[in-house]
Amino acid sequence: MTLHQVDTEYQFDHVMTGEILPDLDFLWNRMTDATVETVAGLRKGRVLDVGSGASKELVRLASMGWEAWAVDPSAHMLGMSQMTGDDARASIKLVRAIGERLPFADGSLDVVYCQAALDHFADRHAFMSEAARIVKPTGRVVISLNNFEGLACKLGRRLHPLAKATRLHHCADWPCWNIPPDHTFKGDWPLVKTLGGDNLVLEEAYGVSLLCMLYGWGHLLRLLPQGIATRLLHTADRIAHSRPALSDVIVSVWRPVSQPEIAAS
Repeated sequence: MTLHQVDTEYQFDHVMTGEILPDLDFLWNRMTDATVETVAGLRKGRVLDVGSGASKELVRLASMGWEAWAVDPSAHMLGMSQMTGDDARASIKLVRAIGERLPFADGSLDVVYCQAALDHFADRHAFMSEAARIVKPTGRVVISLNNFEGLACKLGRRLHPLAKATRLHHCADWPCWNIPPDHTFKGDWPLVKTLGGDNLVLEEAYGVSLLCMLYGWGHLLRLLPQGIATRLLHTADRIAHSRPALSDVIVSVWRPVSQPEIAAS
C-alpha cells in the first residue's frame, strides 16, 4: 500500500485563523457533543479516537468509564492531548501512528471513531478497512465528516456573486463549499454512504448543524440577543438531524458486515 501526503506535523493553527462567528462556534461544540453522545450510547469498553487532536471527546468518555486510546500522526497534537488529559485528570493512552496503519490487534476495540479528520487522511479506504479489522464483531465505527454539499454550500453558491461584489462576508474569498488544500477528498452524503466498503454496514446516519458559514448567517446571529440566536441554532440543528444530506456535518455509525443488527446497550 502506498500512502501520500501524510501530515505528521499538524498543529492547531492549521485549523482556521480569523474571526469565529456564532454559527461556526456552535458547529464545533455540537459536533463534539454529538460524537460523545453517540459513542456513550454504545456498549462501554475500549474506545479509540483516530486523528484525535486535543482529545476533548476522549476526556469526557474516559470520565464515563471508557478505556480511552488516542491515535494521531502529529507529535504536537498528541502533546495537546496529554495536557488536556492531565488538566482533566483523565487517563488517555496516546499512540503516534497513521490511521491507515493502526497498531492494534484484530477485534481488540469496542468503538473506533474519527471526528472531522477523515478527509485529512491519505487513504480513507485503508483507514475504514483498518477500523473494521480492529473493532470487535459487536463493536461500532463512528465517523463525523464535513459535508461540502449541504444546504449552506448549495445556497452559498447562488449568493456568492453578491457577497463577492459587496464584501458583506468574511468568507467571500474562501466560500464554505471550497475544499481546503489539506483535504484529500470532498465529503458529502453520497460519499458517506459508500465509506463502509465491503467490511462495514451503515447502521445510522444523522446531520449536525445547518447553514454554518452561509453568507450573513453568522453575522445575523451575532447581532441578535443571545437567547434568540441560541434557539435559532438549536432549531436548525434539529432540522439537520433527520436530513444529513443538507447538514453541515454528517455522523455515521457502522457495524461489521458479519454482525447481525442488534440493539446497542
